[in-house]
Amino acid sequence: MSILQTHICPQCNGEFFSEGDLNPSWNGLCNYCLLHEKPKVQEVIIRPELIDTSKLAFGEQKLLWRPESFDDYVGQEALKDILKGYIKGCKELSRPFPHFLVDGKAGTGKTTIAYILAKQLGLTFVECVANTVKSPQQLVDLLVQTNGGILFLDEIQVINKSVASFILPILEDFQISGKAIKPFTLFGCSTEKGILLKKWKPLVDRFRIQKTLDPYTLQELAILTKQYKDKTFKNLNVEESVYTSIALNCRNTPRIAIRLLESYVYMAKPLNEVYRAYNIVKNGITQDDIKMLKLLSENEKGLGLNSICAYLQTSQENFIYSMESYLIEQGLLTIGNRRQITLKGKELLEGLKNGN
Repeated sequence: MSILQTHICPQCNGEFFSEGDLNPSWNGLCNYCLLHEKPKVQEVIIRPELIDTSKLAFGEQKLLWRPESFDDYVGQEALKDILKGYIKGCKELSRPFPHFLVDGKAGTGKTTIAYILAKQLGLTFVECVANTVKSPQQLVDLLVQTNGGILFLDEIQVINKSVASFILPILEDFQISGKAIKPFTLFGCSTEKGILLKKWKPLVDRFRIQKTLDPYTLQELAILTKQYKDKTFKNLNVEESVYTSIALNCRNTPRIAIRLLESYVYMAKPLNEVYRAYNIVKNGITQDDIKMLKLLSENEKGLGLNSICAYLQTSQENFIYSMESYLIEQGLLTIGNRRQITLKGKELLEGLKNGN
């Protein structure tokens, strides 16, 4: 005959019975508390480096050349004015630089802005893509590396749910598990602020500074392309017309401008042949763009996204982010219930047909 043992539940202090001693690996709760037990909050290990104070040091510079001052950074004048003002104010008031969110399409200089900001403040700069941080402990480890500097989270709209929930109170109180940590600056960057707002509006609200990048002018694109050449290929002579042409064909994106310049340098071929290799037809418009515009010109009432992507044999994400946004920007495509070609789009096709 089994002997019933009396136990006290550590959660509700009530008595319960079991046959024999409890398994040491068991948490000792009664049946009611077991059924209603809340999941434990994930604990993180706070390394001493995160709490102790020490002199801040700037991180190692990468091999890729980047401007180190706002004077060398071409374009985004409004954004630079905001940052210069905050840098001056924070130094005078001995306050940490506030959390900052910038959004804009890929390749338009968001990382470079963060790099310059860290350089101007004399702080460490730690960079990573948001969805690679999969746990609160990984985030804490990054804060250790940041050492009170700038943590740059790229594509923050895809941040892990548990990490986003964990970081929310830290951004205001700079405390983890009741322990004060070194104040740091979170620099969030996104190519899709709408998605970020839909998923994580409380996180967006924690950013004191928020700015959408302004479009680059052709002159700015030509200047920054020449600047990159002068810093990276110092002994190479390039005609000014090359920079102007690249500015017209880089889809208003500095990263693409630099890619075209490097291709021109390494391939050592005329610029038209470089464009041909990348399927660029005119003003950054590619053969796939033309193919899609021709399809829309044959369907006056327009087409849905699924039909267009099936025809181009591409994903919706690739079409929306790599093709559609630039064509809308150029006034060649409109979006209503369906995608439709504009009069300007039709004129472009007619001009190409006539060899213009």
